[in-house]
Amino acid sequence: MTSPNNQTAARRQADIFRDFQAAFAHDRAGRRDRAEALYRKVLQKAPDHADALHLLGVIAHERGRHERAIRLIEQALAILPDHSAAHMNLGNALRAAGRRADAAESYRRAITIQPDYAIAHCNLAAIQNEQSAFEAGLANADRALELAPDLVGAHINRADALCGLRRFDEAEAPLRRALDLMPERAETHSALGAVLSELDRFDEAIACRQRAIALRPSDALLHHALGGTLFQAQQLEASEASYRQALTLVSDFPRSWHGLGNTLLAGGRLEEAVACFRRALAIAPDLAEAYEALAFVRQCASDEVLERLVALSGSPDRPVSDRIASEFALGAFLDNADRYDDAFPHFAEANALSRQQLAQTGERFDPEELGREVGGLTQRCTPALFSAAMGWGSPSELPIFIVGMPRSGTSLVEQIVASHSRVFGVGERKDIFRISEAVLAHNRDKPIEQWDMDFARQLTDAHIARLQAMGGRAARVTDKMPDNIFHLGIVAVLFPMARVIFCRREARDTCLSCYFQQFADGHMFAYDLVDCGRQFLEIERLADHWRHVLPLSMLTVDYEELVGDPEAESRRLIEFLGLDWESACLEFHRTERPVFTAATWEVRQPIYTRSVGRWRYYERHLEPLLEVLAQGCARL
Repeated sequence: MTSPNNQTAARRQADIFRDFQAAFAHDRAGRRDRAEALYRKVLQKAPDHADALHLLGVIAHERGRHERAIRLIEQALAILPDHSAAHMNLGNALRAAGRRADAAESYRRAITIQPDYAIAHCNLAAIQNEQSAFEAGLANADRALELAPDLVGAHINRADALCGLRRFDEAEAPLRRALDLMPERAETHSALGAVLSELDRFDEAIACRQRAIALRPSDALLHHALGGTLFQAQQLEASEASYRQALTLVSDFPRSWHGLGNTLLAGGRLEEAVACFRRALAIAPDLAEAYEALAFVRQCASDEVLERLVALSGSPDRPVSDRIASEFALGAFLDNADRYDDAFPHFAEANALSRQQLAQTGERFDPEELGREVGGLTQRCTPALFSAAMGWGSPSELPIFIVGMPRSGTSLVEQIVASHSRVFGVGERKDIFRISEAVLAHNRDKPIEQWDMDFARQLTDAHIARLQAMGGRAARVTDKMPDNIFHLGIVAVLFPMARVIFCRREARDTCLSCYFQQFADGHMFAYDLVDCGRQFLEIERLADHWRHVLPLSMLTVDYEELVGDPEAESRRLIEFLGLDWESACLEFHRTERPVFTAATWEVRQPIYTRSVGRWRYYERHLEPLLEVLAQGCARL
């Protein structure tokens, strides 16, 4: 016969089971309030009910109460340590609380217990991407897709990892697959827009961003993202409108204030831009890139700001990109204050972190490869080659190419000549790189005498049409992509009436300026002083070769001579372009035109000479650079 105590215990257990089952049913149906109340009722009767603790923690996480969620799920795991779903959900709460390393460990624990746990692999991939461990993120996203091919999050995380590895052409496919599975997910349309922007397919990118907004028109983040893509597409007016729309929706959106500041800065509205950067920091005092923007437009920093930046740069919990921006900002602020010995270590650390970050994506500067490239160009591109292609190219005199090392005065030269009423400056474009790739691929392994002239002429005519569309009635259109120096052989064949301006600056000043600049794209050499010197020497070698062999009109402009006698050098530039002199070229800093390069602040100022001989302030730190330049017999 069952004792009364046993009967009471059995009824109690039955009540607990019934309440839990009812709570779980409400939970699955989305009735969270009712589920939460019943889970609490279960815990009143059975405080060690692991499933109730776990699922109550999940509800707390969903409602943004992440610390409470962590406590509840940890209590559940103390009772059931091998509960794989609890480990996975603990990881979600830890991630939301900003504890990425702990979250990753929870996901790994879930996978150890249940190796085929697709969502745990997927979520671990997301954390690894956030930690810039993109190879590991890609591996876990791929494993998740092996287990669950239609897991949308895994396709998205795979794309994120590929983007982190700068394999943008591969990132498009998983995003399109994610959209096949969930076509109304606005974030995925926006992410695809980001990838297409990186591939310079701006019309498609903008359309994707706009589709995302159509799905969720009140989402400030989506308007912010569209603003960024429009900025990349150099559509400043539209970019400003998108950022302002984001701020209309969320007035305290710091990254949109920063993005708006960048847009205004590119348009020459310096005071408004500075105000935007400061507004961003008032909302988010740890926004490292806003400090960096202020530093590079020559603003001053208080001791409090410098201390904050030191803390940001030294925090292992901050993303590497934040630490890099903080170090560059510290270096620039201290340089602005003439504290050169204090500034240099921060520039050095910023560059070291940048090299590490790039290495994780497989991107490294290869001086031997650069030497082979330049050597190959000097061997192949001879007067005989250009004679064989004579008469192929466009007769247009429209294109002007401004080339040289970055930070050698290319932006200043373009700003001066673009201040002329008959010159339009388009900034840095990748058109010539693409044309060169297309022509060489189309005629692979053929001598130049057998090249397809009609194919080449189609590309040249299309390029001239693009320049005419951008330049309107301009007689000359400048392209100041410095790396076009590597494609001047193709330029000479396809655009024989083009003019080339070689920009040259003192070697040590050029290399130091590159080292102190965080470039938006490319320029792998810039993050090491020795590599800066090697790049400079090879660019000088190539420029010297072109001066001897190119059948083009060419002019060399020395930065030091330009800032030393701006009128004489500016007149020489305009005469070289075959145009009449206009005094507006001396007032270039007043010219209202977008400038998207690192020199956007400098070209808005009257000519100044304080950058000449700047390297001397840092001489004691430059021994490796000085040695490589001396070995290369550079022009010092």
